[in-house]
Amino acid sequence: MQLVFNELSLLPLTESVQVAEMNFRTMIGTFKKAKEVVGFKNILFQNNLSNQAVIEQINFVQLLDLLENKDLKRALITFLNPPYLDDLTDAELEEFYSSEYRITDEGCPTTEAPYGFPIAHIKTVPTISLNTHEFWNNLKINLTRIGAEEAESASFSVNNICQSDHLESQQFKDWVSVSLAGKIEDKEALGKYLGYTKYSAHFEDDFFTQLMGWKKENQKLYKYTLALMKDVELHPFTGGMGQTENLKNRGKEASKRISNSYPDGDRLSYTVENNVVTFIACKGHYKFH
Repeated sequence: MQLVFNELSLLPLTESVQVAEMNFRTMIGTFKKAKEVVGFKNILFQNNLSNQAVIEQINFVQLLDLLENKDLKRALITFLNPPYLDDLTDAELEEFYSSEYRITDEGCPTTEAPYGFPIAHIKTVPTISLNTHEFWNNLKINLTRIGAEEAESASFSVNNICQSDHLESQQFKDWVSVSLAGKIEDKEALGKYLGYTKYSAHFEDDFFTQLMGWKKENQKLYKYTLALMKDVELHPFTGGMGQTENLKNRGKEASKRISNSYPDGDRLSYTVENNVVTFIACKGHYKFH
C-alpha cells in the first residue's frame, strides 16, 4: 500500500534550499510514522519529478546536489524510482485519462490541474503533501471530476496528510477503519489496523483462519468482529460492545458476542495478561479449547 505525493504542494516554490530541506524532512518524518502506524510501503511520485521546480530556477535533482544532509538526500533519491502512471493498471489509466480534475476548495495556492489527488482517489489512498502553504495542511481536499459528457461529472474528496500529528486525527483514523479492513491479509497488517497503544496484540493461528473466513464469507460480521477487537482495548472485561463477559474459571479470558446464530452464536474470545491481548477464536460459542 502506498501514499501518493501531492505534486501541487511544491507550490508555492520555496525561497531557499534550507526551507526546502526542512519541508522535505518533515514529509519524510510523516511518511516514516505512517509506515510504522499503518504499513504504507512507499510514496508514489509523478513521472517528471526530477525536472520539477522546487526553488526558483532549481529543480528536484539540482536540489539533491545542494543538500548537506546525506541521510535526507539518500531518502529523496529513492523517490525518483516509482512514478505515478507506471504503477496504474490499464483500467486505472483509462479512468485517469478520461476526465479532467480541479480542486474546488477556496484558498488553494495554485490553479494547476492535479495529478496526485485523482491518482489517490482512484487507488483509494491518502495523499502526502509538503508543508509549503497552510492550504496543504487540510486533512481533506475536495475536487471535481469533469468527464467527456456532462453526466459524467462528479465531486469527490481525498484524505491528505502533511505532518505527523495528522495521523492522530479522527478523520485519518476513520479512513483507516473504513479503508484498511479489506486490505488485511496477514497478522502484521491486522496488528497495524488495530493500532493498540495500551496493549500489544497476539493472534492464535486458528483465530486468524476464522477471521479470514468471516472476511470471505460474511463482510458484515468480519467488520463487526474488527470493531469488537478495537473495543477490547477500551473494554476488555466489562462494558463496551458485544455484551462483554469475563469468563468464569478461565483465568483472564473474556469474550464479546459477534452473532446470535443457531445454536449458540459466535463470540470473540481472548485473554488479557501482562499487557498482551491474545485472540483465541471468533467462531463458535465457548468451544475453543
